[in-house]
Amino acid sequence: MNTSQPVHEVRFLYDLKVPMRDGVKLSADVFLPRSRGSFPVILHRTPYENNHERWIKWGIWFAKRGYAYVSQDCRGRFESEGTFYAYHQEGADGYDTLEWIVRQPWCSGKIGTSGRSYGGLTQWQLAPLRSPHLTAMSPHVPPVEYFADYHYMGGAFQQALSMSAAIVFSTNQAMGRDGSADLYNNSRFFRRLPLIDVDVEAIGRVIPFYRDWLAHPTNDDYWEPITNADKYGEIDVPIYTQAGWFDPYVASTMRSWAGVTEQGATALARRSQKVYIGPWTHGMPESSKLADLDFGPAALISIWEEDLRWFDYWLKGVDNGMMAEPPIRLFVMGRNQWRFEQEWPLARTEFTPYYLHSHGRANSLVGDGSLSPEPPGAEPPDRYDYDPEQPIPSIGGNNSMGNWSEKAEEPIIPGPVDQRPLERRDDILVYTSPVLEAELEITGPITLVLYAASSARDTDFTAKLMDVFPTGHSMNLSEGIIRARYRYGWEKMELLERGEVAEYRMEMAPTSYVFKQGHRLRLDISSSNFPRFSRNLNTGEDVATGIRIEIAHQTIFHATQFPSHILLPVIPG
Repeated sequence: MNTSQPVHEVRFLYDLKVPMRDGVKLSADVFLPRSRGSFPVILHRTPYENNHERWIKWGIWFAKRGYAYVSQDCRGRFESEGTFYAYHQEGADGYDTLEWIVRQPWCSGKIGTSGRSYGGLTQWQLAPLRSPHLTAMSPHVPPVEYFADYHYMGGAFQQALSMSAAIVFSTNQAMGRDGSADLYNNSRFFRRLPLIDVDVEAIGRVIPFYRDWLAHPTNDDYWEPITNADKYGEIDVPIYTQAGWFDPYVASTMRSWAGVTEQGATALARRSQKVYIGPWTHGMPESSKLADLDFGPAALISIWEEDLRWFDYWLKGVDNGMMAEPPIRLFVMGRNQWRFEQEWPLARTEFTPYYLHSHGRANSLVGDGSLSPEPPGAEPPDRYDYDPEQPIPSIGGNNSMGNWSEKAEEPIIPGPVDQRPLERRDDILVYTSPVLEAELEITGPITLVLYAASSARDTDFTAKLMDVFPTGHSMNLSEGIIRARYRYGWEKMELLERGEVAEYRMEMAPTSYVFKQGHRLRLDISSSNFPRFSRNLNTGEDVATGIRIEIAHQTIFHATQFPSHILLPVIPG
C-alpha cells in the first residue's frame, strides 16, 4: 500500500509556548516519531482544547506514520494566553505559529494544516497571508464565509449554532455534556428574547463577539476583514476540503473551491484545489447510516486516510496518484456510489424548473399542492399563517448541531429525517410531484424562486426538498431560508410594504441524489425552522433587540405572472 505506515513509536512534548508578534504565548502540544531527524509537520489549531482525547488520537495516529503533529490552543483558550475573539485573530496567529514551527529541529521545512469546523476556519484565515512555510491545507467542513454562509444564512440569524458556539468559545464546557439541557440547551433558552443578552442568561457575562455578530446584521465592514470571497487571488496553497451533503457549508465550500481554482495566486494553486463530499453532516462519519437513511458500505470512508494521502503527496513527495484524479469527488446518494467530476456545476447539468401548483389549498399533507415541470396558468394562491409563538421545529436537515445537541432537551438531529410529522401542520404548504416513471438525478446547486406576499413588514420563507418513498416516508435532502428584508442583497435591509408581492431567490443547500423510479419529489414551503434559525418576529424590529411578536398572514403565488418554482440541477441519464 503506497501510504505511510504506522512504524514509529511516539514522543510527546507538552504545552510548548509559541510566541506571537504581540508577545502573547500560545500553547502547543507536539507529537513526534521517536526517531532521529526531522519530519514533515501537520499543524492543527483549535478552540476546543488541544489535548482533548480526539486530538490526542489524531496526533498519535500521524506521528506513528512519520509526521510531527502540532495541536495548538487558539488565543485565549485553555492553556494559551490572551483573549479569545472569534475569527479575527486566527490568520496572524497561524502565520506566527508557522514561523515558530519552521525553526524547530524536528521540522523538515514542509508544513501542512488540518482541522475540522473552526479548525478548518483557522486555515482559511491563514491562507491569504501566503506564508512561505505553508505547503498544503486540509480543512474539514469549514465555514469559509461568515456572514451569509454562517451566521446569517439567507439573512436569517443561525441562532442555535451561533449561541452554542459563543458559549463553547467562552467557557470550558461543551453543549453536548451532561447538564447542558438544564442550563441552556433547552427551548426556554432558545425562545428567550431579546437575543442580545442571552449570553448573560447563559453564563453570567457578556460575550463581546456574540454581541458583535448581532450588532452587524448586514455584510458590512465588520465581516470584510475575514471574508474570503475577495481574497481567492491571494491564495497560493493546495487545498483538499472535506464536506458533507447534510452540513450547512457545502455551498460555501464549492464557492471557495471554484474561487481559488479560477483566481488563485499561482498556477500550482489553481490546479491543486480538490474537494470530496459525502453523505455526512458536520461530525466525523462513523457509520454508513445518517439519521433515517443508510447509504451503504461505500459511504463510510476514513477522513484520516484521506488526509494521509494528501500529506504523503505534498509533504513527503509520495507518488500515490492522488493529483492525477479529477478535482471533485462526490457521493451520489440514492445510487450510493462515489464519482469523480471536473467542474461545478457539472457541465452536463440541465437546470430544470419544477413549478408549484394547487387549487388554493396546498396546506399540509392532505392539501392539493403539486409539483411539475409544466408552468402554472391561472391558479389561485395558497395562504397560511405564520405564528412565531408556534414555529416549525428543526427536524433533520443541513445543520451542524449534531454533537452539541445530543443531550439537549429537544435534540436537533441533522440529516435525512421523515418530515411527515411536520407536514400535518396547516402552516406548511406541501407540493408533491407525480410518481416518477424513471430515475432522476439531481447534482448541483438548487435555487427556489418564490413569489410571495405578507401582512408583515418583515418575515421569513423556508423551503425543504424531499424524496417521497413508495412507503410514504418524506425524506429531506435540501433546505433553505430567506429573510424578506434581505431580498435585495446582504449589504442593506429594506422592509416590506404590507401585502407587497415580491420575488424571493433562495439558495438552498446543494446535493447529489438519485430519485428512484416509483418515488416522488416534494417541496415544503413555510416560514420557520427553529431553533436552527431565529424566529422572525414579523415586526421589522432589530434581530438583536426585538421582542414584539406579530402573526404574519402569508400568500404564495403560482400563476402565469408569478411562476414560483424550484430550479433543479438535473443530470441526464
